[in-house]
Amino acid sequence: MARFSHAFIVFLSLTAPQVAVAYQASASAAPPGGYSIPPGALDDTLNAFASRKDVQLIYSPALVAKRRSAGLRGHPGVREGLARLLEGTGLTAVAVKANVYLLQPTPRPRADARPAAPKATSSPRSPTQLDTVHVTGSRIKRAGLESALPLTLITQEQIRASGHQTLFDVLRLMPGMTGHHPRNIASEGGNSQVPTAAAASASLYSLGPRATLFLVDGRRMANYGLVSTDMGALTDLNGIPLSMVDHIEIARGGASAIYGADAMAGVVNIILKKDYRGAEVGSNFGVSQRGDAEQQREYASFGAQTRSGGNVFVSADHFTRNPLIGSQRSWSTLDRRRFGGTDRRIALGFLQDDGSVLPIAGCRNRDPTPSGVECGFDAPRYSSLQPGIASNSLYAHLRQPISENLEAYADLRLSRVGLELRNAPSHGVMPLSGDHPDSERARDYSFLNYWFSDVGPIGNRVVTTNRDYTIGINGYRRTWAWDLSLSRRDNEVANRINGLICLSALGSVVDDRSYRFNRVDRNSDAVLAKLSPPIVLGGKMSLETLSGSVDGPLFALPAGDVQAAAGFEARHEHLSNRPDPLLTKGDIALAMDFQGRSDHRDAAAVYAELKAPLHHKLSMDAAWRLDRNRGYGDQISPMFGLRWQAFQSLSLRASVGEGYRAPTLAELRGPLLIKQQTLSYVPADDSTRPCRDEFDDYCAVDLRARVNPRLKPETSTNRNLGLTWTPSEDFSLTGSHYRIRRRNEILPINALGLDELSPEALIRDENGELVAVASYLDNVGSTEVRGWEIEAEYSHQTQRWGDLDFSLSGHYTHRLLRQHRPSAPIEDHAGIEMPSRSVLGDVRWSYRDWIVTLNLYYIGPTTVSVPGPSTTFTYGSNVDHTRRTPSTTLAGIDIAYRGLKRWLFSLNINNLGDRHPGNYNYSNGGYTIADSDPIGRYYSVSATHQF
Repeated sequence: MARFSHAFIVFLSLTAPQVAVAYQASASAAPPGGYSIPPGALDDTLNAFASRKDVQLIYSPALVAKRRSAGLRGHPGVREGLARLLEGTGLTAVAVKANVYLLQPTPRPRADARPAAPKATSSPRSPTQLDTVHVTGSRIKRAGLESALPLTLITQEQIRASGHQTLFDVLRLMPGMTGHHPRNIASEGGNSQVPTAAAASASLYSLGPRATLFLVDGRRMANYGLVSTDMGALTDLNGIPLSMVDHIEIARGGASAIYGADAMAGVVNIILKKDYRGAEVGSNFGVSQRGDAEQQREYASFGAQTRSGGNVFVSADHFTRNPLIGSQRSWSTLDRRRFGGTDRRIALGFLQDDGSVLPIAGCRNRDPTPSGVECGFDAPRYSSLQPGIASNSLYAHLRQPISENLEAYADLRLSRVGLELRNAPSHGVMPLSGDHPDSERARDYSFLNYWFSDVGPIGNRVVTTNRDYTIGINGYRRTWAWDLSLSRRDNEVANRINGLICLSALGSVVDDRSYRFNRVDRNSDAVLAKLSPPIVLGGKMSLETLSGSVDGPLFALPAGDVQAAAGFEARHEHLSNRPDPLLTKGDIALAMDFQGRSDHRDAAAVYAELKAPLHHKLSMDAAWRLDRNRGYGDQISPMFGLRWQAFQSLSLRASVGEGYRAPTLAELRGPLLIKQQTLSYVPADDSTRPCRDEFDDYCAVDLRARVNPRLKPETSTNRNLGLTWTPSEDFSLTGSHYRIRRRNEILPINALGLDELSPEALIRDENGELVAVASYLDNVGSTEVRGWEIEAEYSHQTQRWGDLDFSLSGHYTHRLLRQHRPSAPIEDHAGIEMPSRSVLGDVRWSYRDWIVTLNLYYIGPTTVSVPGPSTTFTYGSNVDHTRRTPSTTLAGIDIAYRGLKRWLFSLNINNLGDRHPGNYNYSNGGYTIADSDPIGRYYSVSATHQF
């Protein structure tokens, strides 16, 4: 199949003896004329073999280094031909999917040998090192096993051995990736008390979700159905259960020339299971040492060959996870005194002129702050550290041959994910008239720090429904392969929010005195229901795609054939949002300014790619893509790369490319703003006059959101240099340096914060008088990120005590330069709010039926903004200095046993040291959402049975 899922493997770093499931693949006949491969280096003979058939070989350069083959002559099939080439080398080939074979050492026989079983499944939060392999981000089915592009593959066996139970957890701990937690997405990065969306996503190189493209089986996923200003457009990972994933391909460093828009930082391609025979059932149960955060998964899969040589695969999955709230962990608090900080809880009461707070009635002896003020409000105690999840998923795949060189296929994927998220009760400063029975009577108006604890925490119940359909046909004509497919992706979200405050109802209950603000009188259920009605948000994103591709040998050079691929894509996108009427009227306190909208867009692209062996030690990769989006014209994205095999054990690679991303439908609107309850002021001068309301040389204005019709696409450039060193069969080392620069970044502009107001920001009435200032999205930002990546692996095999394998991978962000607008200074954000370095490693011991793995996960220190030392805390205190959060190392252990026929049992203990987060970021209650482990020591057991 000419799909991304058949992109050829660059090189595979094998650390432990792989326990692979041998999927049945049909043994193809030999090519016309048979084989005539002379004896020689095993690497050369394998390349010659792969070049004659549509077959994919996966192996590490270290595995085949210094090995020779006796060659191959005659007309054997694929499997027989591979067996002959590998005869006497100590290697064997295992079919991992149709026409894809994994090379691994031949297992040493044991007297009590049993059939191989899948690797261990362990805790969902284990910081397990995923054995990393590098793959080509290419449309070409390659015979050459190296590329100029740095890319990574996570196989099914590696996913199972990691122990993670969600795709979000698998990806967020990979070096170079950042996790976007549902709580952070829901609150617009902490800028809103009203949680509007709840998704889980990840991105590469600190460039955000808009720069990382997510695919399923080589096809774009529909973006999340609810919009977000902070994230732009993002992909929700909750709807793809790991039990259905075959492997994951990560194209690092920009791949716009191959996959188009949104691939500036890279591509994550999630390949689902397909060609499988037999049945499998599995179960996992986990619980923390404290008896909470329980999770449970059950799944079943079945695959069979059809009578005409096709394949059908069906899988079902059910997963539940209990929520974890801040009050369940002592470290989740604004009172950071025992961690060397200060007490930053909000004091409930009336603000005084000297900055102190006068407590309201009924606050005596209840949670005092250091200044003696009672009723301290501790927001992190109410917020979700881990959202609750309940998901059900169904996936089916059918592949059916039509003729000898033609087959049809179809995919169906359905999922329904319910996610529960909690945030602190609504809180803020509100005026209270002097004649109110709860007011400070000495004043006409009092300003009250208040939190609606009797209304309760703000709670989200988000239900996301995914429906994916694909039909296609592919085949071969002579030496060329082609593919044509039609797909539809739907992501529909319904978000029900409780605990918000209706402004009109608040004014009513304050005026009629039916709501009391003290802590003595109890407010009735009827008043609370009136004050806080449920709010419902809805949204849907649909994506229809028609795509076609062709690839094969173009012509011959002295060093080999020039391989080529070409194709097209035509997409139709549709986005609709349905906010609650109370939100559109601006009647919800502290809520964003939501407006209902429906929009659609057509996009198209054509692309071409070449791989040319310029010399037996030098190869070239080149790609070119033309994208056309409605309203943004044409944009070309090129890529060029070289790979040089300097020595038998050392290869060097380099690549350059350009990227492009048109504004998404989610960005073709005004930014989300919190409704302004008071007027703002701008200087009155020649640029702003005449003003409707002018006071003391200032214009009183409102702040509104508006659409910017002149948005332009973002562009990027990327550079990458790397090497691979394999001095022996037991050791390999890879390293790369990357640099990505993104220009014309689309960022929200708050015009009130600008030194000079542009004409686009001024909103005038019919008389030409200034009445409001606009906030809008504009191409004003730029980011440059530079970093290093390294991977090292070593294996040691013993005769009596099994095998030891060591693996280490790390990432270091050297520079993260951001400029928020052309006139602003360039600031280095490396290590600020998120770690600049991370390391993932493991030590694995395999002995007979046991596999024991020690896992390590290290994140470096971060610099966070914190409030300065003080004795009181009033609402709205400013942050005035920074502090260095220490680094963290988490350890875990996984013990797996496969001694019973067709059974696999495992026990995983994550966070062995029971380390709690040590972040000084007060807004998150000491919790680094992207990296920290909020659960503590965690136990999980799993069992898998194959039929």
